[in-house]
Amino acid sequence: MVLEFPNSRNDWRLDAVGLLAVIGETTTETCVEPMTASYLCLLPRLIPAPQALIRPNRRLTLANVNANVTGIHNGTVRPVLSYTANQLYPIANLAPFSVHVLRVRHREQNYETSIEMDPPRNTSRTEGDGERGQFRPLRRRATSIIKNYTPPQPVMRAKNMAPHSILSVASCLLTIGLLVWAIVIGDGPATLSIVLLATATTLFCAASLWSLPLRQRSFASIAPAGDVVIRTRVGAFLIIQCDEDVARELYYGTDEVRQLVTTGFGSCVGGGTVIFMVAVILMGNSTWTMQAALAVAYLLLNAVYWFVALIPSTTHWEFPSYEIDDVTPDDVKYSNAGTMNSPPSYTNSLWKAILVSKKIGWVRRSNALPETHEWDHWLKLAEQNALDDNRGWDAVKTRVELRGGGL
Repeated sequence: MVLEFPNSRNDWRLDAVGLLAVIGETTTETCVEPMTASYLCLLPRLIPAPQALIRPNRRLTLANVNANVTGIHNGTVRPVLSYTANQLYPIANLAPFSVHVLRVRHREQNYETSIEMDPPRNTSRTEGDGERGQFRPLRRRATSIIKNYTPPQPVMRAKNMAPHSILSVASCLLTIGLLVWAIVIGDGPATLSIVLLATATTLFCAASLWSLPLRQRSFASIAPAGDVVIRTRVGAFLIIQCDEDVARELYYGTDEVRQLVTTGFGSCVGGGTVIFMVAVILMGNSTWTMQAALAVAYLLLNAVYWFVALIPSTTHWEFPSYEIDDVTPDDVKYSNAGTMNSPPSYTNSLWKAILVSKKIGWVRRSNALPETHEWDHWLKLAEQNALDDNRGWDAVKTRVELRGGGL
């Protein structure tokens, strides 16, 4: 049997090239948040499956991730992890039964930190008013507040040189090249198709363009500890050492967003949809040369967007208000490695998390263990060994002994 192929260029049929414009919806959906967080997304250009940007309603919040978020000190429990907190350290990167510890704190001010204080006063009881108690503590003057002013900043924002920003500019240049080519060869349908496709992309991106609200830090008082434990479905633990302000901003708050287009949202989506459909029809009536060029362009764009979707989120986002340090102890870092006689286990990972937190109240509040007598006994032993900093305690062996002893 001999395989036969078309012999001439005109024998090849490219009428279905319009389908390439709508293929790749899953990849585009993955890229929606980082792509539409920058004003560069408004550049007119071709993108794969622009219909993935269509939303029935305005975006009010960002998508959450399923995970158990528990406050170690305040007892707050949430069944989901916010989008911004997940971009800070994606829980998908946590291996099963692994334990990681991060220290997250507000970034130090880059402004002058000298503080002009009131003159010192004698606050002893002998010279104070017995009924009113001691004198008031020292207070900052208005000049110190001005010197230490920090401009409002969002919790998270897209990097200036993020992959999607570079891709937006590159695809815009590619679109301009295709448009010039279509004009030079006199292909009317292709020219209109490229213009309409680029216009539809701009309208869809304008309807999806978002940013997080600016937040002003407060220096009125020192925030108490607000450490957080995040437990994933694969038995991994991520412990965040932070104060109450950071915990409230990242882990307990809602990812409310601001959208560029509010009253004209429906017009952008509706107009873009009609324009997109007309553009696909015109694309199918282009000359063979431009259909081939558009087919190659969409194949290239799909491949590039698929590659960008696989890039770690740290390349897309930055957190200007926070300093993030990995402070995982060495004996905790490899808790999921296991040994020949002791394979990785949830019990050992939980013990490592308790060893770091020094508390067990969050374990019960987050339903991390069954409510049985033997587990209660094990938890008390784990807490005592954690407070004693007995890092060599064999949690798995103790669990087996308690179960064998009928406790």
